[in-house]
Amino acid sequence: MFNDVIDTARPAQTARRLASDADTITETLRIAGQVRQGAVERDRQRRLPHEDIAALKEAGIFAITVPRAHGGLDASAVTVAEVIRILSAADPSVGQIPQNHFCFLPVFSFGTKEQAAYFYGRVLAGDSIGNAHSENTRNRAGVYEHDLKKVNGGWRVTGKKFYSTGASFAQWIPFIGFDGDGKQFMFFVDAKADGVTLFDDWTGMGQRTTASGTTLFEDVFVPDFHVFPYEKAGDRDRPTRLLAALIHSAIDLGIAEEALADTRDYILNSNRPWIDNPNATHAEEPFVIQSFGELGLQVRTAQRLLRHAAHEIDAARASGDSARALEAGLATADARIACGRAALAVADELFALTGARATQEKFDLDRHWRNARTHTLHDPLRWKLFHLGNYYLNGIEPGPRSLI
Repeated sequence: MFNDVIDTARPAQTARRLASDADTITETLRIAGQVRQGAVERDRQRRLPHEDIAALKEAGIFAITVPRAHGGLDASAVTVAEVIRILSAADPSVGQIPQNHFCFLPVFSFGTKEQAAYFYGRVLAGDSIGNAHSENTRNRAGVYEHDLKKVNGGWRVTGKKFYSTGASFAQWIPFIGFDGDGKQFMFFVDAKADGVTLFDDWTGMGQRTTASGTTLFEDVFVPDFHVFPYEKAGDRDRPTRLLAALIHSAIDLGIAEEALADTRDYILNSNRPWIDNPNATHAEEPFVIQSFGELGLQVRTAQRLLRHAAHEIDAARASGDSARALEAGLATADARIACGRAALAVADELFALTGARATQEKFDLDRHWRNARTHTLHDPLRWKLFHLGNYYLNGIEPGPRSLI
């Protein structure tokens, strides 16, 4: 039921080990079929996709980026983007839920060998990472009002977080904080720890079932073993942040592709020709054909830019070179802008091409626009354009902590 307190006591799934990137895509396609079947009803009812996320965990999808040194597949950025694109076409809320998991998983390598071995082992067993690092205040992003204190053997935190995408499905809920010297750390809270409460109070018009609501920490103890230095995430030669933008791009592309497919299906099977159309079917109207061609061009361009950005991220990871990381960031910004624009264009033009009958609730086609409009607001595209323009015009590189 909407706004209920979320139960985190569900046991973790036992995950299988995927042998290759190809196996990963096969499993993702299989589960995406199941995800798509319930997408419309979940959107209407704001019902969280617990069964679908459990299936993804059991199939080993959440473990694909665990490093080979710790027994994982160490899947490429190309594969991660494809997984998210496939899932987001089926249901972009499901596609968004693993985003923080994949972005924060590399943080385990920032700690000790013992920490990495333990937490990567937990992910291989079926655990997932959620998110509770944002707050619903008017502070600048990255400025927190939580109360964080060092105590014997760990830390205690009290605070109220928001945009907790993935937390209700996760065993580990991370937040970001600073020690007394101003050093930045990521704290991984056990979802079952005393004082942790999750609320399904996300009321956004789109991405309705991401559970991006409130996480309440009330004097929660976080052992030192669960705390990792986080400043390394912004290092230019550690392109970990690029994966976040790549995944968001893939979510938008999935929305665009599904909206375009639904537009085509409606035009071919439900539309009647307009009175001025000299042809027998709506699909033969020249203006409809032209507009559909323009939308297809935007989607195909976004597809190519997403693949290019993923390849650039893989190359940057392999080289460890700051120049390659910069190129990967620029390519990812291109993809993020193109995918976002494609999602918005298709989801909006859908109704102009199909007509008033397509707006009926039974079709739920407005979910594409609501999802696109909501998700593309995640991080402002205008700032990506600024950083691109400032680099190409003035030669000023985006800072390592800018979202590009």
